[in-house]
Amino acid sequence: MEDTNREVRAVQQKIWMSIPEEERFRKCGEMFELAKAFALSRAPVGLSPEEERRFVFRELYGFELPSSSPASSE
Repeated sequence: MEDTNREVRAVQQKIWMSIPEEERFRKCGEMFELAKAFALSRAPVGLSPEEERRFVFRELYGFELPSSSPASSE
């Protein structure tokens, strides 16, 4: 779904591309951290750290965090 018309999108893209690459990268990281904080603020009280991690993952990505498999020995 797109709710921004093409002209506005073109202006946004022009502004975004005028920012140095390092600054764009930093801003993306900040937005991701903010999204994680918002997701964590919706978590039920009393979750363990692992349950919180899984809750945030599910909120951000829309599916369950895959179970970690045991490390294979070589």
